[in-house]
Amino acid sequence: MGLSGRSPIPRIKYLLKVHSKALSSSTTTTATPTPTPTSPIESLPPHVISEIGRHCHLLRDVLNFSLSCRRFRTTLAPILYSTVELKTNKQVKTTLASLAKLPDLSRHIQTLVIRPNCAEWTASNDLLDESAVADWIMHIASDLEALESFTWDGLEMPVDMLWLVLRTSCPNLKCLYTSIGEDAVKGSSHLFDFSGLTRLGVTVKCHSFEWIQNGRPPIEKLPRRFWEMLIERCPLLEELKIGGPGPSPRMFDVRHVLAGRWPLLRQLTLGDMALHPASGAREQKDDWAFMQFFAAHPGLQSVALEHSVGSDAFPPSFYLPPTALPAVESFNGPVKFVRTLPHKRLLKHLTLTCLHHSVSTFPPTYATLHELSSLVSLNIWIDLSFGGGRGVPAIHDDGHIFRSLLASCPGLMHLEVMCFTRPAFHVKEFSHALRLSPQLTSFVLTKLHKSGDEDPLRSAVRIVQDNPNLKRFTLRYALDSWFSQSGGRLKQLGSYEVVADEQGKPTSLLVYEMGTKSFGGEYSRTYVHTLPAMNSPVKKTHGRRQSWSSGSSHPPVSINSRSSASASSGSSSEKSHRSTLSQGSRRSVFSHTSTLFSHASGSGSGSRSGSGSHTSSFGSTKG
Repeated sequence: MGLSGRSPIPRIKYLLKVHSKALSSSTTTTATPTPTPTSPIESLPPHVISEIGRHCHLLRDVLNFSLSCRRFRTTLAPILYSTVELKTNKQVKTTLASLAKLPDLSRHIQTLVIRPNCAEWTASNDLLDESAVADWIMHIASDLEALESFTWDGLEMPVDMLWLVLRTSCPNLKCLYTSIGEDAVKGSSHLFDFSGLTRLGVTVKCHSFEWIQNGRPPIEKLPRRFWEMLIERCPLLEELKIGGPGPSPRMFDVRHVLAGRWPLLRQLTLGDMALHPASGAREQKDDWAFMQFFAAHPGLQSVALEHSVGSDAFPPSFYLPPTALPAVESFNGPVKFVRTLPHKRLLKHLTLTCLHHSVSTFPPTYATLHELSSLVSLNIWIDLSFGGGRGVPAIHDDGHIFRSLLASCPGLMHLEVMCFTRPAFHVKEFSHALRLSPQLTSFVLTKLHKSGDEDPLRSAVRIVQDNPNLKRFTLRYALDSWFSQSGGRLKQLGSYEVVADEQGKPTSLLVYEMGTKSFGGEYSRTYVHTLPAMNSPVKKTHGRRQSWSSGSSHPPVSINSRSSASASSGSSSEKSHRSTLSQGSRRSVFSHTSTLFSHASGSGSGSRSGSGSHTSSFGSTKG
């Protein structure tokens, strides 16, 4: 190459650069194979995954299934978030704030239950501003396109604008439940603008019982527009609830309800309301209208009469023709109404609303229960303070009363007992009495808390060893006696689900416990407890605990972190069995709020097992 020739260096650099790019492109293509599912189940189409989720018996299984991968999480979100129930103030604030940031989850909600200032877990100095809660709901209302049922269970009715926003933003909303406090019920309320409702509930909340010393409250009238909405614009009504359990701080004249005729009515609840004139003079025509109403609704399956025993504003008992109420399987009310039901032998579920507080109140109940051959579920409210002491005859002993109660209904499968005996009895007495019911599979026990009570887990282990037939149960410890079945403050709550081996022998417990600490604050925890051998004595040690992350099928209680709690039962929670352990709660998610939201939004990895913070905010309950 001469001095005048061109240098080959630029040409060489160019060729090397082109070759380098080609080589890089070839390497990248070779190193990135077509993605393939790591397991056969990941290749399933979305509709199959959804069908698997719908057939899962427990919602926690759906939750764990959804945590497998992001695709499953997205596909199963409509099942996980179909029902959202918020039972503590912290849960209300945290969840509503999260839903506002994640509208893709809000659109899956079909049932929304808001319980601000829940009596069971809210101290008088920790009340939440309910108007602010209503504002949060209005903020997310435009995203609740699938909402079909809304429940407001606060101390007062929510701000009126909320009803207008829900009616205009949620076209599928056909089920409404609201509470009434001390504030006046205005006839101009937007609540009365709804039409075509299939379920309606208006419940009077009791803040305290200080009003009792002044005698029964005066009888008030509900607005005319309420009756117009109910009787004229809701012909397809399936469920109606008016009033709350007695004694009620407010009594409304509800005689107009007896003029209604709803061919599809299946559930009716009449609380401590007035079906007689305010003058107190009972007229035969009023009782006749009451009986005619029930005779005109043969499709009723559940009837609840929650008035105070001995109320002058309510008929004394049923006077129905033998053909009336042929389909009733569930009844709430005093024993005298049970006795006069035309088809009481068909009853399967019974809640006795009268307090059994003396020796003389039990024999009539035993006799009535003996006649209910189909009974499988019983809820009873008792106070055994008259028994259990020294010198008390054995027939009045706490254990004897429990045994007599269970012997009266040998087919019982579920039992709920609210017992406020002073001094409180021991759980082991109750556990020994349950041996008389080998077919019993679940129960809920509410008793007074005392400092000498053994550890709830230890009690649970003893109960399983005494009664290996049990599948699930709940222990609730109240801070003080409750003056009505509407509930009160709880000190501790434990829900336990029994896991058995192939031979049916209990091997472990799925545990959810929560309560209040001695020096303030709340706690909750979920874990798996391995049971000792069936013949081993109950030890004071807790045994081996493992963290358990789940969408538990237990009570409608909230499950939050160990350091900051949230929740309440059943079902009662605890309730359905509102209570804690009902079969209808498969749609309830006891999920860690932050875990669910982080996984659903794709942010954060979360922990599948032991984050320690769970919440029953989502879904409805299994227990």
